[in-house]
Amino acid sequence: MKIKVISFITALLLAVLLLLTSCGDNGNPIDNNSPNIEILKTNSAFVGQAIIIKGKNFGTTRENGYVSLGGAKLNDSSHYSWSDSRIVIIIPVAATTGGITVNAAGKSSNSVSLTIKENPEPSDAFIDYLPQDIAQPRQSITINGKNFGNIRGAVEFNGLKAEDSYITFWGSSKVTVKVPDEATTGKIVVFTYDSTGTNTAEFKVQNPNPLVNMIKINAGDFTMGSDDEDEWYRPAHAVRITKAYYIGKYEVTQKQYEKVMNFSNPSRIKGDSMPVDRVGWMDAIEFCNELSKMENYDNCYTINGSDVTCNFEANGYRLPTEAEWEYACRAGTTGKYPGQVFEIAWTNSDQKSNPQIVGTKQPNAWGIYDMNGNVWEWCWDFYSVDFYGSGPYPHVDPSGPATSDVTDRVIRGGSYLDGPEFATSAARGGTFQSNFNLGFRVVRKAK
Repeated sequence: MKIKVISFITALLLAVLLLLTSCGDNGNPIDNNSPNIEILKTNSAFVGQAIIIKGKNFGTTRENGYVSLGGAKLNDSSHYSWSDSRIVIIIPVAATTGGITVNAAGKSSNSVSLTIKENPEPSDAFIDYLPQDIAQPRQSITINGKNFGNIRGAVEFNGLKAEDSYITFWGSSKVTVKVPDEATTGKIVVFTYDSTGTNTAEFKVQNPNPLVNMIKINAGDFTMGSDDEDEWYRPAHAVRITKAYYIGKYEVTQKQYEKVMNFSNPSRIKGDSMPVDRVGWMDAIEFCNELSKMENYDNCYTINGSDVTCNFEANGYRLPTEAEWEYACRAGTTGKYPGQVFEIAWTNSDQKSNPQIVGTKQPNAWGIYDMNGNVWEWCWDFYSVDFYGSGPYPHVDPSGPATSDVTDRVIRGGSYLDGPEFATSAARGGTFQSNFNLGFRVVRKAK
């Protein structure tokens, strides 16, 4: 009997020990789905300082989640940014020393101690002021402060990290940075090289009012070309687009072209909302560079006489590659057209003698107008009949032949003068000269 009693007590003690070891520092059970703080980037902070909490299972969005400090739930304005593995909070006024915990999906994390300092120490990174607290995307601003360090860290605008290339100067007491394209009004934080956050500064983002309305196209795979149409469109082959980009919702209009190109308008029939036509490939290239300058982007194209090179990593405007054009045109479809041809495309079946106002037929599934019909559209690539005829597949972010024996560049989409068979998603052609049924649309890289 004594042996049984001892065995029972031993089992009970083991069960209690197991329960204790499965709990966090605050006594709440932790499982594989519970939030878990792995590291607090600093163990002390002053009021207004940004603190990074790293861990897991925080949730991809905050929703009803929150952070507690010393048992007190932080208010909404203290939650600066939130992701599944990284939370940034701003230490609020009246905060007191205590444990940091994360609550997500009704579950609490372990607790990590944080000491609140009354005032910044002399060695703390600190934003003093912004000489300019309102600007447009891509406009440069200066952040004045102290102890930023001489090694570049990071700047965040309302939780959005500025790309490294946007930081044009970094010094211990001054940082110069371009406002990110997708920045929103809110708080700015500077993070030093070791991820120590400063206090925040309020900043307002102005609407840049871009000239071209654009649609974001996410990366993906698709089948380019066709085995069921003209031999010039063969073979159907796998292509992978690895980088998101923006593409013009409409073909470039005459009004837009005139605004960028000093009132020049080569179109045969004039109309502000009609696509610009009779535009040569080089005219389109120059338009892209001029529009980039106008909106404070970096030029994609370097022009040396008739030689043009493209920096696809630049953030400015450019022509689409042939693959980007077809990927956006198909909009996830695999047939000849991305919709009913007579609903989406101006072709000779409509018996029109001129290009038509952009956006008057139906868009494709991704909201892009006139990719089929209206006017042919220039692409970046040299034209080659058989460039896509050889593997290995998939072709990854193809941009056409590096050089060509001919000067022809790819044109896509068909026009109001051509039959519906030239307005299919796979239809392609090549030319070196402008024509009164030939225009273009622009693209720009996205994050």
